[in-house]
Amino acid sequence: MKKAIIGVIIAIVLVAAVGIGILVVKEFKQEDILRQEMLEFENLTRAENIDLDQIDQRIREIKTTGDYGVLEKAMKDYLADVVNVSVSIANVLNDERFVNALTPANYVEDGPDFVQTKQFLEQSKGEIEQYKEEVLTLLTNEGAMSYIEDKNLDQYYIDLYKEIALSEDTAIEEDNAQIEASLDEATRILDIETQIINFLSENKDGWEVQGDNIVFNSQTLQNQYNEYVNQI
Repeated sequence: MKKAIIGVIIAIVLVAAVGIGILVVKEFKQEDILRQEMLEFENLTRAENIDLDQIDQRIREIKTTGDYGVLEKAMKDYLADVVNVSVSIANVLNDERFVNALTPANYVEDGPDFVQTKQFLEQSKGEIEQYKEEVLTLLTNEGAMSYIEDKNLDQYYIDLYKEIALSEDTAIEEDNAQIEASLDEATRILDIETQIINFLSENKDGWEVQGDNIVFNSQTLQNQYNEYVNQI
């Protein structure tokens, strides 16, 4: 009888042990899937020609389940916001009006009062300042962790999120400094372009476009214009 009871207990323990083993293997598999998914996403963002549609599709797909699925979604929600603000910045900087504001063609089309150009430059500067604040907030440990704060996950998953989603503080500081410097430079150029456009509109009778060149009727105005342009 005792042997029979012991046998039953052993069987239960073995079944339980096998069950735990399967759970652990499954959990490790989920973690592997998560790590691989984040690695592939990183590779997409480092490609020479970034495919935004492919990145968007990757962000929308949740490959893991359970708490890992919650973790993956939090990571991808964070990445989606980083990608979206990055695209917004790129759209401003790549706008043809940004590049063409100081061209003879624009001087003819929108001069001499430059109503549309002034409006565009002011709007662009405001957008860059807004996006700079957003991206610099996102690219901090606090910004990244805010996406998981209300998920009620065990510390293990929080630590895993930190390991995968966060960089070393020094790396974050270097990246943020580089991004901030680049956006500050874009703002500086916008300010100079604004100064030039204001200068031209204030001296509308002192210049004209001849062919592909702007020609001033005094050397003083020419020198002032050149000083502005040389700052870009």
